[in-house]
Amino acid sequence: MRKKPVFYLTGVFALTFSLILFPGLMAHAFERCIMCGMDAQKSETKFTVQVTEGTKAVRAGEYSFCCLHCLVLFKARLKGGKIGSILARDYNTVTEKYDSGEMIDANKAFYLVESGLRPKGSMVPFMLIFSTLKTAEIFKKVHGGRILNWEEVWKYTKP
Repeated sequence: MRKKPVFYLTGVFALTFSLILFPGLMAHAFERCIMCGMDAQKSETKFTVQVTEGTKAVRAGEYSFCCLHCLVLFKARLKGGKIGSILARDYNTVTEKYDSGEMIDANKAFYLVESGLRPKGSMVPFMLIFSTLKTAEIFKKVHGGRILNWEEVWKYTKP
């Protein structure tokens, strides 16, 4: 009977020690889209938002989203709060590796909407995000669609 508590305590100690030595082990399990629960790290259209002044409904801090649709819904809940920065994943830098792709300033990005491509881990309206207009134009020539800036894509996405 005494073996079970010792075995249990040894397991808890080993897990705790592993997480202290390798804190990144659990990182994948915690970066969920705050609105829909999808794995934001898998999304090719991931957004990260830094809320500098929170509200009763939303505390200050960093939040991840799988797509612009979820960010629009979140911003509607943030009435009275302030956003410091918004980063978006550059589709041109995404690889097959989990949580890959450079995060860029969403305000300066170019958004390809209504193309033939469907980014992984995203919801409608589907769009691809690029750091340069030149790259967006190349993808547009191949896959079709329209290129929008931040203000235009925000209006395009609002319900």
